Amino acid sequence: MTTDRITVEYGTLITGDESVAMGDAAVQTTDESVRTTAETVVTPVVALDLAAEILAAALGTLVDADYVQGKTHFRDVLCDRIDISQLEAEELVDDMERSGRIRFIGAEEGRGWHVQQGIGAR
Repeated sequence: MTTDRITVEYGTLITGDESVAMGDAAVQTTDESVRTTAETVVTPVVALDLAAEILAAALGTLVDADYVQGKTHFRDVLCDRIDISQLEAEELVDDMERSGRIRFIGAEEGRGWHVQQGIGAR
């Protein structure tokens, strides 16, 4: 079997007999093979507890708002404070609601939102 070695950017491709065979020579693990840029990280990861702290600091722990109006307000605050898209902020608000960090309370006295502070709030 004859092998023709073709050097490519990340390693050596060994070919022969109409097929591709890979061996140790085809794998390079050098620091040059790993490239990172600021563009690869688009959205910061924000913990639900941190998001609840941000909302409580901006709005207080009791927010007098209807269901949709309150969620929209939470979304807008998170967009402004941590520089994420509206979609990402909406998903974060939904996650906060599912985890119990924010709760919509409806009672005879009125309606509103409660922002639960503290690590692991549920």
